[in-house]
Amino acid sequence: MYEHLYAAYAQTKILEKYGTLHGISKELVERVFENKATPEELKNYEENAVRLVDHFVTDMRRTELKDLSRLDKQIVTAIDATNYVNFQRSDEPYAKVVPGTTVKNLLENDNPPAFFGFGASRNRSENLSPVQIVPQFGLDYPTSDYVIKDGDISRPVPFLFIMVTPMTEALKKQFRVPLDPLILDAMKGFADDTEEHPILREMGSLIARPDVATIVVRGALSDDEMKAVVEKYKGYYVKTKGAEPPYTGLGSSQHGATLEGQDFHPEMGLELMAAPGKGETPVGGKGTYIDLLVPKPAGTGTRDPTLPWGQDRIRIAAWDRNWNVTASKEEVDRGYERAVAGYSDEVKAGLQKSMLSHDKMMAANKEGLAKVPASVESKPETKKGSNDLTKAAKRSVVRLKLGGVVAALSFMNSDKDKNKDRNKKKKKKNVDGSDDRQESTRKRASGE
Repeated sequence: MYEHLYAAYAQTKILEKYGTLHGISKELVERVFENKATPEELKNYEENAVRLVDHFVTDMRRTELKDLSRLDKQIVTAIDATNYVNFQRSDEPYAKVVPGTTVKNLLENDNPPAFFGFGASRNRSENLSPVQIVPQFGLDYPTSDYVIKDGDISRPVPFLFIMVTPMTEALKKQFRVPLDPLILDAMKGFADDTEEHPILREMGSLIARPDVATIVVRGALSDDEMKAVVEKYKGYYVKTKGAEPPYTGLGSSQHGATLEGQDFHPEMGLELMAAPGKGETPVGGKGTYIDLLVPKPAGTGTRDPTLPWGQDRIRIAAWDRNWNVTASKEEVDRGYERAVAGYSDEVKAGLQKSMLSHDKMMAANKEGLAKVPASVESKPETKKGSNDLTKAAKRSVVRLKLGGVVAALSFMNSDKDKNKDRNKKKKKKNVDGSDDRQESTRKRASGE
């Protein structure tokens, strides 16, 4: 019912927390929301809204869950609800960073592309350099293979493998927002409090549903403690082992202490976790692929830490009914060479363990294909076909910052006009039941 106001609620609460700390007043937000802001005011709003978001993200990273204020929990609820509704409306591909060892295992066993653990819509890593993706997705945990030592400094690795699947209805049902019990209980409290604002009640009710949220307790619990959690949250998918970073319990991932003090692209976008039912496996759809991500060439793009630095993608493998390597040796070698350029010989040697050479890719792929009956073996995809699976979309810096929360506010009126048109189309379609999926999605998101 109030979906179009979720983003506005989040921004209002962030302003309530920080006041005019960065020059954004409540009056300015109202003018933007009412589409009355001048071009100068809108520019001021967008530039400083980013700074407000940065401030909030930093505060959340440094605050223990038990120390979050009621206002903090309201903001987190609004952010999660806004981002979840955006996720349900979108068919954006789903992406997960995977180590080279996983890529090798998939190829040599010709295993279907299964998605376990934490991941996110591909737009969260859109146009970010690998060294920005590592902290943004919290991949700098203490035992991480995605961080290297460069003298006395810890740095993110300069290349990554990322597995991407086209979104399917089956996957949408399996992907849930991972929440710590403390946060879920707060959301339930907002939903049940008749004196709370109706927008907050609706958002809390949406995110706290068992088909939307999953329970993941941070840190290790004893068997008895975990049994108590499972018992208390019957009906929810409960991760049976405690989670460490990148999981935060807020429905988002943020970088940890390993890269503390280093300036990286901050964001608080939606994090998702595969929550398969009994006997189910969250398998990627036809057209799943694996890319090797490397930085843009030296001297191109910006080096402002608050902006995306850009990336180049090398399609190394694609899945149809089996895996096929699609990259050439020259492409892979050239990508690695660019990624490690400028690093010391010592660091380059350390990065070797994370690399999967083209020769090893081909050998693993050959071994995997040998296990496939000839009757089901498919032809390798052409490069053109695999590239057609994704189309780069232009997104504002503000949208990247907060998964659409701030940007949605800026374009609220135009979105409402689009929703009116969309609702007219839905009504027309639902006369003969031809668009039931869209209608059910709307009802789930609005709590009807």
